[in-house]
Amino acid sequence: MNPKDFLYGRKGPWPQPCPDHPYDEAPGVIHLPLKEWIDWWLRIGARFIVLWPTLTPIYFLTSLIKPGLKEVTDQEFHEYLTNSMMARFITPQLDDVDKEIFSPFMEEGKKYFVVDLDPVRVIEPFKGIHVSPTKTLLVETSHEKFEVLCIWMGKTSEVIDPTDGDAWKLAKYFVLQGGALCATMVVHPLQHFPLDSINAITKTALPKEHVLFKLLHEHMRFTLPLENAVLNFPMSLLHHDHWWKTYAPFPGPYDGIRDLLVEGYRGIRNNDSYPAFTYPRRPPKIYSGYGTFLDAYYETIYKFVDEVVSTIPADDIHVKNWADYIAGWIPGFPDGEEIRKGKTLTEVVSFYIWDVTIGHTIDHHNYGEMDLRKVPLRIRQEPPTKKTKMKPHKKLQSPIDLMRYKLAMKLFFGPTVLTRLIDAQYGFKDPELQKAVVKFKKNLRDTEQKLKDQGLEYLKLEDIANSIQF
Repeated sequence: MNPKDFLYGRKGPWPQPCPDHPYDEAPGVIHLPLKEWIDWWLRIGARFIVLWPTLTPIYFLTSLIKPGLKEVTDQEFHEYLTNSMMARFITPQLDDVDKEIFSPFMEEGKKYFVVDLDPVRVIEPFKGIHVSPTKTLLVETSHEKFEVLCIWMGKTSEVIDPTDGDAWKLAKYFVLQGGALCATMVVHPLQHFPLDSINAITKTALPKEHVLFKLLHEHMRFTLPLENAVLNFPMSLLHHDHWWKTYAPFPGPYDGIRDLLVEGYRGIRNNDSYPAFTYPRRPPKIYSGYGTFLDAYYETIYKFVDEVVSTIPADDIHVKNWADYIAGWIPGFPDGEEIRKGKTLTEVVSFYIWDVTIGHTIDHHNYGEMDLRKVPLRIRQEPPTKKTKMKPHKKLQSPIDLMRYKLAMKLFFGPTVLTRLIDAQYGFKDPELQKAVVKFKKNLRDTEQKLKDQGLEYLKLEDIANSIQF
């Protein structure tokens, strides 16, 4: 083979230690081909340049007219915790600290779960703004159905329950704030940055006509420039604080917010809710309909991938080298010897495709549907004790806070789909693989209908992106 057989002549992108946190964050891909930058700027970067100055005055005025927070009912609070992307935090793994805190509220014979939002302790908030680690105790009432019992406030070391009036109302905002911060900055980044090494190495090390290259490359457009911009551009939410960043919504400065990524990737010692990152073979268990929805699409992708990769010879040297390269950069990724054992190749490829399409899109879509006046990022009252009297709702979030949040949601957090999974064209030359693609798309539509029949309509198939592109 010669360099022309490869996408960038064997001189393409490659991982390196992340410049800002070389030992604590996933490897980054810093040096990118000009072609990818141009594509990203024309389709994504230009949108930011236009919308930012256009929407800033509009969102400021709308935030002046309707400022502050809205009341969150107990039912709404329950739905946010158990039937949205925040359901990712529900775990039956109560560690020793959890058991000590909640023992007075637990009865023998019942099954308890916890929503642990400890990572926000790394944030040093701006003056007048407050955050607090929280732990929320749930009891299972039926299979994967829960009742919220009480909330432990880390800053005040008090357990608050629904009988505590204003304190309970305020505590719910701190849980939702922590859920938004941990979802977007602790858990969700694990769907982005650790997988960049697969993107870069696939483009550089696999021949363009290889079946594995065609299967994966279809789901890699826009991603590396986007990730690079998020991690390294001065205008990014994750890169320094400037007064002119009217779209920066977080409750504290850059250093603490960036440390949330570290909490997710490196994990938290002695906290079972936050293990160190290792490459998954399938989506992590989520105790809710949200998880059922994600699992259903994973199984559909798995069947397609298995049919495709089964055509690759077991001794394929390109796959062996590809896996060996990636294994050096991603914890838990199988090396060239392990990759062809059993269904290992199917599993790791299925997870990649599922992650950058279904898993990534649904989080953005779900967050984008949340009411920003009920799920705040900034709270302007101290964390409650049992005797706390809550300020009026309009004073809990300033118009500037809300303006920043609206801009961030429009520019970064909400989904903007450019290419769709259902439109994927893999370019396979084998007629049997072309048939597999047709069958895959039919199976995707069947999966959507099956989930609709179960009442699980978190995301329309036509709204699922084909890659990480927002």
